[in-house]
Amino acid sequence: MKLLKFDTVNPEEYLRNKVLENFEQISRMNRSEFLDFIISLRSNFSDFYTYNLRKLGWEAEEFFVTPYYIDKVADEMYGSRKKMMKIMNRIKDKIRPVRKRWILNVIRDYISTCKPDVILVREVIGLPSEFWRSYDDKALIVSRLAAPVPRYWSLTDFNLILTSTKAYKSFFELNGVETSINPNGFDGRILNETGNCAKEYDVTFVGGLGDRYWANRTKCVNYFAGKIDFKWWGYCGNKYPEDHPIIKSNQGITSGLDMLRIYKKSKIVFNDYGEIAENEGVNQRMFEVMGIGSMLLTREAENLRKNFPGNVFVTFSDEKDCLDKINYFLKNEKEREEIASAGQKFVLENYSFEKLMINLDQILKNSYRKKFPNTK
Repeated sequence: MKLLKFDTVNPEEYLRNKVLENFEQISRMNRSEFLDFIISLRSNFSDFYTYNLRKLGWEAEEFFVTPYYIDKVADEMYGSRKKMMKIMNRIKDKIRPVRKRWILNVIRDYISTCKPDVILVREVIGLPSEFWRSYDDKALIVSRLAAPVPRYWSLTDFNLILTSTKAYKSFFELNGVETSINPNGFDGRILNETGNCAKEYDVTFVGGLGDRYWANRTKCVNYFAGKIDFKWWGYCGNKYPEDHPIIKSNQGITSGLDMLRIYKKSKIVFNDYGEIAENEGVNQRMFEVMGIGSMLLTREAENLRKNFPGNVFVTFSDEKDCLDKINYFLKNEKEREEIASAGQKFVLENYSFEKLMINLDQILKNSYRKKFPNTK
């Protein structure tokens, strides 16, 4: 079977910086070479799905919905016609505007060439979900969603939704859409790709802050940021003065291998969950930190007690408890590293993408046969 997975690089600014740093090299790349370049960054879920599905006999391919990759795809498909086609698209947009017309046209033509049995759209790629409906008679249309529901996205546009969040699973099923839990995980190839890293950071965090989606997380960081050696990478939705501890401790943006090396260099990595998770500890950061071999400090959640042994990370109950745990484990290196080692062992044995894709392989095939019962 053939699967085409649509994804993005988040944050887009990170990819833009990487393209600028390697502009001369990238300008000479064809589509396939540039795809390998994006995958090598290891941002978000990289090729962790498709690489491991190919081991199970799938023809599985990544498609990154970013202007840089779209341009390479258009070069390959249209050649010298690309320039005129873009001009015609702009003329049509002046007559009857269509949001992201060029991108949609390129993707439409690529799907026509690829003819996938399964279209997997992961997280927020910025396209209207109704676009995929035109392929409903040709392919299984799947969304993987564990973030705030995107704009222009409807659950009924998909045959199957994958999520790591039980709250989402219940909601989607109540609305009559087949939904399966697809846990986050870790790809063991990352360990070699990140190399050896000394522990140079006390406490780190990579992610978003702000009261819109991460009020509890932001409240916690606001409590300890000025009291310890803390560094974080990401965006903040709140406006703080320049001398505020949250602003002063911000190091810019990062993603992929650069982010994973930060985790590897950290004695403690702080984690908290977005409000949409309804206090369920499921985010990808947990598995990245444990998988890379650093100590995870994460907020208490009921599902953690059910699904994880007690020695693979440390939990906190509130801001004061969080700071107390930070101070304790910074002073107790042996205990801290024992927890980090146990966490890594547990994730590699139970949440490797290689094992997760064995389960997903069956979920996708069963859903496909249900939709297309006359297919061999």
